[in-house]
Amino acid sequence: MLKGCLILFFIGLIIFSNNVFSQENKNYDKRDATIVEYSDRIKISPNLVQAYYKRACEEAAAGNYESAIYDYTRALEINSSDAEIYNNRGIAYNKLTQYDKAIADYTKALEINPESAQSYYNRGIAYSKKGEYARAVDDYTKAIKLMPDNAEIYYARAQANDARGKRAKAVKDYDATNYLDSRLAQAYYHRALAYNEKRDYDKAIEDYSKAIEVKPKYAEAYIRRGLAYGQKEKYRKCWEDVKRAFELGVVTEEDNLNLNQ
Repeated sequence: MLKGCLILFFIGLIIFSNNVFSQENKNYDKRDATIVEYSDRIKISPNLVQAYYKRACEEAAAGNYESAIYDYTRALEINSSDAEIYNNRGIAYNKLTQYDKAIADYTKALEINPESAQSYYNRGIAYSKKGEYARAVDDYTKAIKLMPDNAEIYYARAQANDARGKRAKAVKDYDATNYLDSRLAQAYYHRALAYNEKRDYDKAIEDYSKAIEVKPKYAEAYIRRGLAYGQKEKYRKCWEDVKRAFELGVVTEEDNLNLNQ
């Protein structure tokens, strides 16, 4: 009986894998066809900005960021007043960890369109990647003024404030993030970390639990909640969470050190 179940399981796994692979091939084939189509248009009209721009977008979607940058640059040589092209080239530079070039492009986009919340947000991300958190917070704040209902921007600002030790400000932004979008498990998790640092273990446990409710396989939340239970001397719950975290198989070296203390 068990042998039969295993055979059926592996057959199902093969069918599932083939279906996923087939779907991925279809997506790549469609993208390749689109790139070829734009390339043909460029051959006919070498100064067609939209053809370079659209081909760049397809290349970026395929993860070919250097090719995308080439096409965005060609489009900007033809039309240097398009903020969206600068913004998108900035994203491609950011993906290649060329943060200074990304920041320069976002800045240029903002010179053309000062009302672009997306460009402020993207530049904030680049500043965060460089560890320039104060500048990142400034950009996120400008983005929030233009787009006050976007949970991801509040979350990004919370992360930047967290990184520079501004815990109270970070918690307020995590509050706003959770209010605007209750499905962001990582916002609950990071707010819990802030509560944990303040030794407010009840609130930390509550937030770790919310994170797990949204993301049931959130191993890091289990391990941290377990450690918080340990601080409250609820050792059975501590062990249950630690065990579950190890079953999920994602436990950091730092967590291992905490468990051994």
